[in-house]
Amino acid sequence: MRHFRLKATTLAIAGILSAPLLAQQSNANENISNESDIEVLSVVGKRVSYANNSTDNNSKQLQPAIGNVLDLVDALPGVNVGQGDAFGGDDYTTTISLRGFVIDRADQQLGITVDGVPNGGSAYAGGSKANRYLDSENTQYVEVGQGSADIASASLDALGGTLNFVSNNPLADKGAKAAYSSGSNNARRYFARFDTGLLFDHTTAYFSLSDSFANRWIGSGSNGATERLHAEAKSITELDKVRITARLSYDDANEDNYDYRSLEQFRQNPHWDGLTSAWTGDPDIDQNFAEAWSTLRENTLLHVKTEFDITEQLEADITPYLHWQNGRGDWLPPYQVYAVDSNGQLISKGNGAERITYNYIDANGRPVLGSPEDSSALTRVSSYRHTHYEKQRYGVTANLQWTLAQHQIRAGIWLEQQERSQIRDWHKVIDPKVYHYFDQTPYWVQFDDDYDQDVVKYYLQDQISFGDLQLNLGLQQYLIDISRTDNFDASNNGKLDSDSDLLPSLGLVYRLTDTLEAFAGYSENFKAIPDTILNTAGQDFAQLEAETAENYELGIRYFGETLNLSATYYSIDFNNRITLLAYEEIDDLPDYLTELDGTFVNVGGVESDGFEASLDWRFAQNWSLTSSLTLNSSEYSETINGYRAGDKVAAIPEQMLASALHYNDGHYRAGISAKYTGEYYGAAKRSTSGDVSVWNRDDIPSSVIWNAYFGYQHDLGNNAMFRSADLALTLNNITDKAYISGGQEGAYLLGADRTVSFSVALSF
Repeated sequence: MRHFRLKATTLAIAGILSAPLLAQQSNANENISNESDIEVLSVVGKRVSYANNSTDNNSKQLQPAIGNVLDLVDALPGVNVGQGDAFGGDDYTTTISLRGFVIDRADQQLGITVDGVPNGGSAYAGGSKANRYLDSENTQYVEVGQGSADIASASLDALGGTLNFVSNNPLADKGAKAAYSSGSNNARRYFARFDTGLLFDHTTAYFSLSDSFANRWIGSGSNGATERLHAEAKSITELDKVRITARLSYDDANEDNYDYRSLEQFRQNPHWDGLTSAWTGDPDIDQNFAEAWSTLRENTLLHVKTEFDITEQLEADITPYLHWQNGRGDWLPPYQVYAVDSNGQLISKGNGAERITYNYIDANGRPVLGSPEDSSALTRVSSYRHTHYEKQRYGVTANLQWTLAQHQIRAGIWLEQQERSQIRDWHKVIDPKVYHYFDQTPYWVQFDDDYDQDVVKYYLQDQISFGDLQLNLGLQQYLIDISRTDNFDASNNGKLDSDSDLLPSLGLVYRLTDTLEAFAGYSENFKAIPDTILNTAGQDFAQLEAETAENYELGIRYFGETLNLSATYYSIDFNNRITLLAYEEIDDLPDYLTELDGTFVNVGGVESDGFEASLDWRFAQNWSLTSSLTLNSSEYSETINGYRAGDKVAAIPEQMLASALHYNDGHYRAGISAKYTGEYYGAAKRSTSGDVSVWNRDDIPSSVIWNAYFGYQHDLGNNAMFRSADLALTLNNITDKAYISGGQEGAYLLGADRTVSFSVALSF
């Protein structure tokens, strides 16, 4: 039997959540800036038959302008965001968990969309999370569908819900904004946006550009950095019964990574991830050089959405989109590789029959295999290993809505074709004593693979109204074909169909009063087997089954004049969980020769249940309080592949409590927030210590992280050079708490030290 371990802190905050309701306060919190044609959401979400919550403007204030838009959702019920970088500038170590489902380096079980457009997956190898498409200034709000998503949502990863990032609209008045930010870790950021105002009596548009830089928070000197150039443009054209929205985003990021740590290493030193900050000339040490652990990504996403008011009862929209990505991942192996075919002949392409590593070459440049007794007359060598990622996606979503008497019928389709390539090449470091400058021509190309993926999703839903009762009946299905072409060895080519069954959904919303409603829902969720399965050397992918989840929810929402409340109980049966077995390590360092960093396996089922609550209370003029409570229990339901039924799922917090207090009088603003994360297990797979088998292990300590902000905004009038000026100071992790911010099983992210950032913005 699953149960929650309620601590005094949790009970106290649960009391805080319920107290305003007992005081019979009422609510109507307009939590996002009211731009035209953007639905105003409360933090507790929309009136639908599944749990959902959204961010508000205050969420932005608590994050530095140089930060990552993914951090905006960290205080919502059920959500935990982990970032290796203080400002979210390292995709390699970004993790998100929600109700026992995760996005991390191994798993992608949550969908991400941008204005309803699919993001193309969230995996490190070829994926792109929302931070590749949006700046925080251009983000209107983020809606999180915990457990279920809107049936029209287009994602192959929405096993445990969807995060939809909504961009804001162009302003009706012509104007410009320029901002500069500076902060800890040599952080600096420039941002500029120009709004055209109304053009041709029917069009508004904006263009923005930002340029960011920050060093890694760990170490000093050559400790690595993140550089990011980002541009966005959006236009809205209003015609008679037709609305056309076009949006383009471009992102060019160069991120030096962080490394995961064990719990023991965290306890030894919670301020160092094992990477080095000075070049020594010794490849065995310099393989950990921070500037050589890098993620380079360039993303361009374009979509054009056309909405039609065909009749008063019939609406339709169609959104074609294009996505281009190219990128690279870097590592610095302390050796070079001698690959040979079955005849013992040196090859420059393909894995070959055998791969021998060597550390030295002789005076004639020939590899010295084995361990030489005397290396004084030899030259030390090393490699710079690059994995290249390229992707082209094009697709379309189309939706139809027909209102007929008490029925609101929705139908739609999503089509996508994706072509992706992945190439790994090895370059000689010219002189390891000097730096990791490398020969531009690779001496060995380990693999060169192409992937094709075709997606068809269709759905049908009927929303039936019976007075105060609303009934939702839905059905959807995914049809996915993926294939791999090995450009070096045709025998490794493969194809895989990952089709879902027909996936039903059922929901009820009952309006008890004008301010109180109850809801209940059931949905079957699906995650397609990803094409990364096919690029695992020796993987028997035919034995894998697609992941599925049955989601049950029961909840209540209260909407008043000054108070919003929601509470949800959920139960989830998650079947056929696929996970990536940890990559092989040698002396705590990666085995750089693995084709993919691990092997995928089904690890059986997971059962989760829990309780979520959220509060949004304007308790006095200029004052507001938001809070969220999460209680979650996720356990393995089968003993399989080293996991044991009844054990807790690794790296999933069971108790979280987030609260924030805000003040804003139109000029001055300030706020403080705290997030409590209870103790949880960091690893679940069995390990053996002597003759004793250890199952759930790595007891991750609890933490409370405090953040605060202060700001001042002043209107200067239309006759001044600038219309307004805005100053903002943000402090994150005020108490300088050493903590684990997230990670994956057995490998954890160090929480960043205290950081401070300051921004000044001028509008004209």
